[in-house]
Amino acid sequence: MANKFYIIVRFQFEGFHFYKDAPNEVDFLRRPHRHIFHCEVKLPVAHNDRDLEFILVKQHLQKFIAEKYDFELGGKSCEMIAEDLLEEITKKYGLRKDVTIEISEDGENSGVLQT
Repeated sequence: MANKFYIIVRFQFEGFHFYKDAPNEVDFLRRPHRHIFHCEVKLPVAHNDRDLEFILVKQHLQKFIAEKYDFELGGKSCEMIAEDLLEEITKKYGLRKDVTIEISEDGENSGVLQT
């Protein structure tokens, strides 16, 4: 069986969002509130000499997030942000298989998308 290789990039961004349909026990989440969103993106690479450069991938994804959201995520969940990142990764790098994206609120609770 051949080895599989991946790169992992991590970054953070500040944003405000809300959960419109939050249960009554956590109804405060229905109002906009701030988080530091932590992103971990795992992408497959073709060989052991890294065909995707960590720094360039990270910079591209950070720029994408900054331009798309500009701090205001509206009703986007961590999973929805992950879907937006996957769409951009597919567009930029042609990757859709064996991708894992984890988005957490303040490094605590996470949503994970795995293809």
